Amino acid sequence: MKKLSNLMLLSNLICTLFYSMSYPYIYAETIKVVPHLYIGIEQILACMGTIIFCKAWNMYSDRLFKHYKLFLILEIIADLTLFADVLIRNDLQFYFLLNIIIYSVITKNLSCGGVKMRAIVNPTEKEREQYDNNSSIVNAIATLIGAGVAMIFNFDLRLLFVFALIGNTLDNIMYLYIYNRIMIIQN
Repeated sequence: MKKLSNLMLLSNLICTLFYSMSYPYIYAETIKVVPHLYIGIEQILACMGTIIFCKAWNMYSDRLFKHYKLFLILEIIADLTLFADVLIRNDLQFYFLLNIIIYSVITKNLSCGGVKMRAIVNPTEKEREQYDNNSSIVNAIATLIGAGVAMIFNFDLRLLFVFALIGNTLDNIMYLYIYNRIMIIQN
């Protein structure tokens, strides 16, 4: 399980690197063109998704985890659709709204399932504690690198969307691998 835990950390590193290089700048550009109402909708839906799906995962964790692979695949498809649309049509308002829905429903479920996965891969309290601390370290290092790269190079917004898509997709592919390994080990 230690190898899977390390793979989760590597996935965090890669995803956070791409995230910190792209999302702050994407959000800064997007927020300029969306009506204030959309910002409130984003907060409300994100909080509702958190409440609903965290409660559901608390009650049905084992059942939902059996479908974790589906959530990963759905997010890959949703992200490909979202980013293809914004790269083709350049409609940042539509991007913002669809991204809210993806985050509030699919990504929130992935986050809850990720907590279960972390607990499976790091079964003792000490291992989870070390994983959480190492995850914080890895995420901080990736953020420093990603932010530094983004500050040095003034990337085009379209390229930032591509970076975001690469980071999300690689993260989901790595988590698909980890999930499949866990299913093999448990059966």
